[in-house]
Amino acid sequence: MTSHRKTLSGGALIVLIILFVALMLVVNVLFRGARVDLTENNLYTLSPGSKEILSKLEEPVNLYLFYSDKGTQNLPQLRTYATRVRELLEEMAARSRGQIKLEVIDPLPFSEDEDRATAYGLQAVPVSNAGETIFLGLAGTNSTNGQSVIPFFQPDKESFL
Repeated sequence: MTSHRKTLSGGALIVLIILFVALMLVVNVLFRGARVDLTENNLYTLSPGSKEILSKLEEPVNLYLFYSDKGTQNLPQLRTYATRVRELLEEMAARSRGQIKLEVIDPLPFSEDEDRATAYGLQAVPVSNAGETIFLGLAGTNSTNGQSVIPFFQPDKESFL
C-alpha cells in the first residue's frame, strides 16, 4: 500500500510538472509581446504622443546610448537614473515594430567607443578630482545622413524624460 501511494504521488507530481510546462508554453505563445507597466506612476508607459511618433516611423533609426557603467560604480543615484533611461529606450525600441535599433555602449577611457561618443558630440562629465569622466548621452542616426544627439541626460531633468 505504501509503495503504491509513493508511485501515485510521484506520478501525480510528474503530471503536474508536465501540465505546468505546457501551460507556460501556451501563455508564452498567446501573450508574446504583451507588456504591463506595474511601476508607481507608470514610469515606463509611453505617452500617446510617443506612441504616435513610433507608429509613424518610416525608416529604421539607430540609437546609441553611451553610458559609462564602470565609471559610475560609486554613483548610485546616477546609475538608477541611467537604468531608467535605458529601460525607457528599450520600451520605445520594443514598441517601434523593429524600426528602432538600440545599442548600449560603455565607453571606457581611451577606447574607440570613447572616441565615437566624442565624435557624435556627447559630453564627458567630470566625476572626480582625478580627471575621471563619464558619459550618459544618446546619439541617433537614420539610414541617410540624419543625426541627432542628446549630449548628456541630466538627472535633475528626469521629469522631462
